[in-house]
Amino acid sequence: MQYQAVIFDWDGVVTASNDVKTQAFIDIFAALGEEAAGIITQYQRQNGGISRFEKYRHYVSLFFKRNVSEDELRQFDRQYAALIFQKLLKTPFIPGCLNTLKKLNKLNIPAFVVTGSPADEIRRLAGRRRIRHYFADILGSPQTKENHIRNLMRKYAFDSEKVIFYGDALTDYRAAQANHINFVGVVPFGMASPFPENVKTTNVIDFS
Repeated sequence: MQYQAVIFDWDGVVTASNDVKTQAFIDIFAALGEEAAGIITQYQRQNGGISRFEKYRHYVSLFFKRNVSEDELRQFDRQYAALIFQKLLKTPFIPGCLNTLKKLNKLNIPAFVVTGSPADEIRRLAGRRRIRHYFADILGSPQTKENHIRNLMRKYAFDSEKVIFYGDALTDYRAAQANHINFVGVVPFGMASPFPENVKTTNVIDFS
């Protein structure tokens, strides 16, 4: 099939950065001890692909039984960004991803990033890692992945059968399902798949 577009999540699909981000949340709430660290690790694994602001709200509600203020959200995010950015510049690319981006570029098939992270942050990372030119656009929070994909489909008049989304979280799968596009789940080698049994999965990004 000749695809019209390929969409990628970022963390766990373009770069192996999920563990870096999980550790940042653990560090932010380090004063709460090992039990909190275990809860955070489990939640991160089960809730990939959603905005980190939603995660701040969840952790404050869970650990402190209250809502988080807007000032606190900004403080959390400054701390989080300071913890992760330099590390994200060094996280390895997911196997096959760079070759796939180069192949798409040669075939003139546009590639997009649709991520739960802030778009400006991922654009800056992509630029620093010298891969920004491979993407027609990079889209992120606060808008949802489902809405971003819907807007892309309308903007470019893509045929849903000729668009594919590579994602590593159920959020990604649901966004693809809602927009009736193809989906491939990216699952690290040796890890259990979070997706339904009928979903195609891979641990190497291999577009063909």
